[in-house]
Amino acid sequence: YYMYLPAAFIYKDLKKCSFQEEIIKKYHPTPDFQQAFKYENGNYVMKYSIGQCIQFAPSFFIAHLWATLSPHYEADGFSFPYQFMISMGSLLIAFIGLFFLRKILLSFFSDRTVAISLLLLVIGSNYLNYAAIDGAMTHNYLFTYYAIIVYCTMKFYENPRRITAFFIGFFVGFAALTRPTEIISALIPIIWGVNVFSGKEIVSRFGFFQKNWHLILLSVVTCIAVGSIQLFYWKYVSGDWIVYSYQDQG
Repeated sequence: YYMYLPAAFIYKDLKKCSFQEEIIKKYHPTPDFQQAFKYENGNYVMKYSIGQCIQFAPSFFIAHLWATLSPHYEADGFSFPYQFMISMGSLLIAFIGLFFLRKILLSFFSDRTVAISLLLLVIGSNYLNYAAIDGAMTHNYLFTYYAIIVYCTMKFYENPRRITAFFIGFFVGFAALTRPTEIISALIPIIWGVNVFSGKEIVSRFGFFQKNWHLILLSVVTCIAVGSIQLFYWKYVSGDWIVYSYQDQG
């Protein structure tokens, strides 16, 4: 997920990624260059979606400033400052996810019950691993996005507003930009609180959408705009708007 950032901002080589051999030899992040594949036009296309690297960007730029000013570390995108800041940034995202989950649960349960639930979630599931050890994976970022989507959805149905509509579209788009199958998160705001086996409730929901069509449109346009970032990357490196980057991995 991370390879976009050093390729674009340090080596200025997003198409050929010619720096990768030296980095693999020096840091051994992978046995070979598994992060990208060679396209028909000779350029390399990153296998994984661009969303996660955008989320890494604040940590990356702080780390790059640190490494650039430090006499002890190389500003090569992979030395200790970059590793440390990506981990710390990921941990912060994990805490933000718990913060929003707490706000959601407090709408239904007491503070004591919520506190115990959050504690059990963190120490009794793989959440601890994906927050503190494998934080650079997509899992805790997506957990946070889902928590924000649910929270904004609740607020939207309490009081439909442009800001909540925008954030719903933004975070659904970012979830899909992080891992394409997460477009399924769009179902949360669409069917939240609806008994899908009740024709009356479905008709009522369509009526709500019709009444607030301008907010729904804002959310959809925002989601598409965020998702289109991937399309522009594909067009830049491959010349095609759509690229199936997983190749034979399915």
